[in-house]
Amino acid sequence: MPDGTQIGRAVVIGAGVAGLTAARVLADHVETVTVIERDTLPSGPAPRPGVPQAHHVHALLALGAEVLEGHFPELRAELEQAGAPVWDWGERLFAALPGGTPAPLRMGLPIQTFSRPLLEHVLRGRVTELKPVTVMDGLTVTSLRTAGPGRVTGVRVTGDDGEEEIAADLVVDASGRSSHLPRWLVGLGLPSPRATVVDARIGYASRTYTYPEERSRPSWMGLLQPLRAPDFPKGCYAIQIEDNALHVTLHGAGGTRLPRDEDEFLAYARTLRSPIGDTIASLTPASPIRRYARTFNSRTAYHRLPRWPHGLIALGDAVCAFNPAYGQGMTVAALEARLLDRTLRRRGALLDGHGFQRALARVTAFPWLMATVPDRAWERSGTAWAVKSANWFMNRLIDTVPHDPRTYTTFSQLFHMTGSPLALADPRLLSRVLAPSRPGGTLRTPTP
Repeated sequence: MPDGTQIGRAVVIGAGVAGLTAARVLADHVETVTVIERDTLPSGPAPRPGVPQAHHVHALLALGAEVLEGHFPELRAELEQAGAPVWDWGERLFAALPGGTPAPLRMGLPIQTFSRPLLEHVLRGRVTELKPVTVMDGLTVTSLRTAGPGRVTGVRVTGDDGEEEIAADLVVDASGRSSHLPRWLVGLGLPSPRATVVDARIGYASRTYTYPEERSRPSWMGLLQPLRAPDFPKGCYAIQIEDNALHVTLHGAGGTRLPRDEDEFLAYARTLRSPIGDTIASLTPASPIRRYARTFNSRTAYHRLPRWPHGLIALGDAVCAFNPAYGQGMTVAALEARLLDRTLRRRGALLDGHGFQRALARVTAFPWLMATVPDRAWERSGTAWAVKSANWFMNRLIDTVPHDPRTYTTFSQLFHMTGSPLALADPRLLSRVLAPSRPGGTLRTPTP
C-alpha cells in the first residue's frame, strides 16, 4: 500500500466554513472538487437548518481573518462593502470583566463583525466561481465508498433522485458536529476513536435589533461579558453587524435558565453588569429570540488510531468542536485549511491522511486548552489539580487586564491567536499577574 494518495478528484462533505475553505484550498491542487451539502443552500445570506448556531453571535478572530484573506483575496473589502464594520479591538470593545473594564487602548488588532450567514454567503460565492469546484446541495452522504478496508474511493449519497455513488481520490469530512465518521470507521474494521467531551452546560438566547433613525449608536462596536465559574453564570456578547443591526447573544452556564420571550430577554439583560440592558431597551427587535444549547467541546482522537484509510481526512468540527463562546471555531477551520494547503504543496498533491490527522491535532491543541480549562470549572465532578491550577492562573491573568494595558494587549493577542502561548511564561507578565491582588475595579459606563 503506498504511503500517500495521488489526488485527482476530491469530495468535501459539508458546505460550512470548514468545508468551503478546504474546497478553496483543494481547487489549487486537484482537477475536480465536489462539495456535498445536506441542506438546500440559500441564494442569499440566510440561516439554514444545518447551522443552527448561525442565529447567534459569531466571531472571526484576527488570525482567522488574516488566514482567510490569504485564501480569499479582498475578502475583508467584500464583507465591508456588504456592511460589515471594521474596528480596533482595544479601542471599541467594552469588556465587562469580573475585575472591571479596561480603558480604551488602540492595539492594532483590526476586527470585522458580521453575521455567520453573511460570511458563508460570501465564501460560498467565491468557491462556486472556481472552475474545479461543483457544489451539490440537498444530498446526504450515507456511507463511504471503499476498495477494501484500507482505501476510501468516494461516497454514497441519497437525495430526491435516489441513491448514487460519487468517486473520489480524497474524501474530506467537514460535516461538523453531526459527523458519522466514527461509525463509518468502525464499519471499516478500525477501532472506535476515543472522544473527549467537556460540557459547561452553556446555553444561548439571541436576537438582532435595529437602530431607530433618531437613536445614536453606542460608543462601542462590540460588548463582552464573559462567564466564569462559579460566581458569574450569566453573560453576553453583542456586536454591530451588517444591515444597521446589533446582534445580541445572552448566555448562561451551569443550567442557568435563559429567556424565552421579549420581557424575559430584556429582564435578563438588565441583570448583567454591562450596559446591554439599557442599550437594547430603546432598539427595535428585528428577529425572534433563538435559543441554542449544543455548546459542548468535543475532540475525537483520530490521530491516535493505529491505522487510517488512504483517501480520507477529517477537519473542522467533525474533529474538534469548541464551545462557541470563545469564538475559535472559524479561525481553527481556517488554520486547518492552511495546513492542508501547505501539506499538499510540500508533498506535490500526495497526502498521507494519518500524518495529516496528527498534524491537525497539533493545530487544535492550544485552542482546545483555552476553551476547556475554563469550561471544566463548571463540571460537578472532581477537577484535576492541573486544570484547577491553569484555571486559577487564567483568572488571575484576566483580573489583571483592567488594570494593566500591557497585560490587556498580551491577553488580546492570545485570544485572537496572533500571539504565541509562550508569552504566558514571560517573566514580566508573570510578575504583573502574580502580584498582590488589586482592589476590585469599577465598570466604565459608555454611551449605552
